Amino acid sequence: MDAKAENNNLENISKVLNKVRDYFILVFTYIVYKTTRSIVTAFQKFTWGVTGVEKTRRDARKGLNFKQSAHVQEIFWRRKIYNLEIADCSDFITFHKCFKPPSYVLQPNISLYCMSKEEALFIEVDERCNVYDSHDYRSLYMSQFFNAKRIITMPLASFHKIAQDLGSPKIPVIWLSGTGRCGSTLLSRVFGAVPGCMVLEDPDALTNLAFLNKLNQFPDGEYDQLLISAVRLLCKPDDRASMFVIRARPCCIVQIHKIHEFFPNVSHVFAYRNSLKTVSSFMGIINESSALKILRTFVDNTLMATIFPCIRRFLYNRFCYVLERDTNEIKISDLTTFGIITHSWALCLSRMSEAAEKGMTILSILYEESIRNPRRTCTVLFERLRIRTQYLMNAVEAFKEDSRSEDFTTSFISNESRRTLPSELLAEADGILKKYNLPKLGERFEMPGLLSIEPPFAKTPSRDTLL
Repeated sequence: MDAKAENNNLENISKVLNKVRDYFILVFTYIVYKTTRSIVTAFQKFTWGVTGVEKTRRDARKGLNFKQSAHVQEIFWRRKIYNLEIADCSDFITFHKCFKPPSYVLQPNISLYCMSKEEALFIEVDERCNVYDSHDYRSLYMSQFFNAKRIITMPLASFHKIAQDLGSPKIPVIWLSGTGRCGSTLLSRVFGAVPGCMVLEDPDALTNLAFLNKLNQFPDGEYDQLLISAVRLLCKPDDRASMFVIRARPCCIVQIHKIHEFFPNVSHVFAYRNSLKTVSSFMGIINESSALKILRTFVDNTLMATIFPCIRRFLYNRFCYVLERDTNEIKISDLTTFGIITHSWALCLSRMSEAAEKGMTILSILYEESIRNPRRTCTVLFERLRIRTQYLMNAVEAFKEDSRSEDFTTSFISNESRRTLPSELLAEADGILKKYNLPKLGERFEMPGLLSIEPPFAKTPSRDTLL
């Protein structure tokens, strides 16, 4: 027994050392990348100034050289601290290739990747690669990041001009919002099973705009125009598409009232899930990621959180900052990782409920109800969104396959019961939900416009009804 116990201890020590090594390599590689990028960027300022590249870029920003305002650059190195990080212009180290007219980005193998307050950045992939086909990657920004061959940067003046020339999408668009870990990926697969339906999962150009607007980085009216132009470029004409589905990150819920105002024909769908299961699923994902697990340690450990308070703020910003109200009643310094995710769930439901109360037509889908009868769910969904029912069986098969995905069933709590949670986490979560007039963690909440899955006469009809 002593030998067995000793072997177990050695095995545990080995696992810990391997984890420490992985964390060190992750952080060290990222630091090397950021340092290299700073050096390359500084050197390029000099070389681009000498060769005239910077002058062409400057003229394009001033609107003096529209025909050469798309700057094509070859990718030398790419790096993120973790794969789920929001797309950013600093994700790549690049070298100048050539200048092209803005219409160059309308090719089917080029897509909008991210936005800054000065320019739009597009990704070019191999012509045989379809970044919208997300069998290998769960999100558009991940597919773009890993498959990118070149980037194309464009000043906002040219970005607006080409978007204005395109006009609003000429085919149906469905805007799919969700709390995260709520079945929105499953719905994406359902829509993606319809021939001609192009699904854009988490386009981070919209995420960038949501954050930049929250930080007041745009003058009056500029944000609205950027949002319009971004949607037009995301839904640019494509022979492969007869319908677009945009599944945005949870923080983009703040944009739906603007989308409704500028694109009134867009249909809105909101996916959500039981609060306990949602938070549990998020925590499971965090525990599986080395980088996110480090963040959680810094947030939930009292000593580490005191020494590095910026880590909690970083995690809070990723989940809640864009969604929070101007008067935030939640004290951030008291939140654990569990509380931050609970707060995010509450903010999403509060924002969507508010939009529905203001008259927006939103089709809400509760995950737990939708998986009970996939065929009925797809039937009602297709009817409400006016999608051809001839593709119904394709959607049902995609629904069944994705609902069994191991990735979606990742959980922090073994049986997802309130009884298994530490009392302090339960009290924290219930306190947060109470501030938004939401039921306790794990209790059912019915959103306005909830999709009724039950078929006619699913409940026993009364005698008067039958007569």
